Amino acid sequence: QKALNEIAGVFGEGDEQNKSKVLEKLQSEGLLIPSSGGYMLPWWKVRDALLEEVQAKGEDKIKIHLGVSINTVTEKDDGSYLATFKDSNMQIMADLIIGADGVNSYVRCEILKLPPAVPSGAFVWRGSFDTNNASSSCDNLKQFQDFPIAKLTKFGEAMILCYFNFHPQVDGQVAWVFSVRANMLPDNINIDCGTTTPIDLIKSFMDNADGENYDEELTQAYKLAKIAFDNTHQPSDLTWSSEMRVVDLTQKDIGWGGKGRITLIGDAAHSLRPASGLGGSLAFEDAALLGLYAARSNVSSATSIEEQLRAFEKIRLPRCKSISNDQSIRSNLSYALGFGGVPAWDPAYRKWINDGIDATPEPPVSEMDVFEGLLSDKEDV
Repeated sequence: QKALNEIAGVFGEGDEQNKSKVLEKLQSEGLLIPSSGGYMLPWWKVRDALLEEVQAKGEDKIKIHLGVSINTVTEKDDGSYLATFKDSNMQIMADLIIGADGVNSYVRCEILKLPPAVPSGAFVWRGSFDTNNASSSCDNLKQFQDFPIAKLTKFGEAMILCYFNFHPQVDGQVAWVFSVRANMLPDNINIDCGTTTPIDLIKSFMDNADGENYDEELTQAYKLAKIAFDNTHQPSDLTWSSEMRVVDLTQKDIGWGGKGRITLIGDAAHSLRPASGLGGSLAFEDAALLGLYAARSNVSSATSIEEQLRAFEKIRLPRCKSISNDQSIRSNLSYALGFGGVPAWDPAYRKWINDGIDATPEPPVSEMDVFEGLLSDKEDV
């Protein structure tokens, strides 16, 4: 919330300042998480709310070009950049470039020539459904309304299905996330992105499960999963999947990677495993702090801009590196132990996480401390 408030809390200057409705809207549709004071929302709710605000408030200052891809970026003698685009005659001159183009970032790989994000071995599907769906032939949809805020189901060691119950705040809405560790699947079960569905994988697991692991609880979990998937809003969500990729910040001597008037934010800089849903939060922190640092620079001075970009990167790197390592370990352990078996954050580390843009660059305690003695028993982590 701190980062979002910095980004979208107030628009305009002086007497023309207007309080943004973004936070108010998101809080009205999100589920309060008592432990952190934050709110849980489907990612598209945040995206759509911010886009709507930008279009409404920044129409005369912010131009959004959809459906175009960068072709070339050329640095000019004065330190500015000229960008051209594929299948378009459009050209854009820019004082600086911010690579916010996601895990498969063009800016990261093609302009800055940095190592790409590496496959994590985990595949993920996402979707949602309406438990009040009157057109559904299923009479059991409403039972999802009684679920806790987050409910996790494991199908063996390789598959995790999480339900996120937004019904208490948004009538009828439940979202789901299905993740799979491909290297832990039986040899006869394969994933074909764009074709394989969650129910295909769960059914294959059920068909292969022996009597010892095939109990009534698992059977009920399979039936519930089938109901959720059969009523998913967008059928394409069942076939659209992606292999999670990670920018490995644990590599020796790795830095943020920006140079000149170019920097990275979000997944382009630090794509991480989604054990605690911190990827979006870190991206908002990036945006908030980059705005503060950029405001200190003199646009007419390339040196000033570059100094502020490097200062921004320096303060962000240790925080993102620690959280990235923590999330990778937690994600791997969750397959073996379930989320309930993964140690909680040290209280001091939790506070540091929740401090957001006000946090110190370095954590007060190492993220590794709570895993001491546990990792040696798990060779795959």
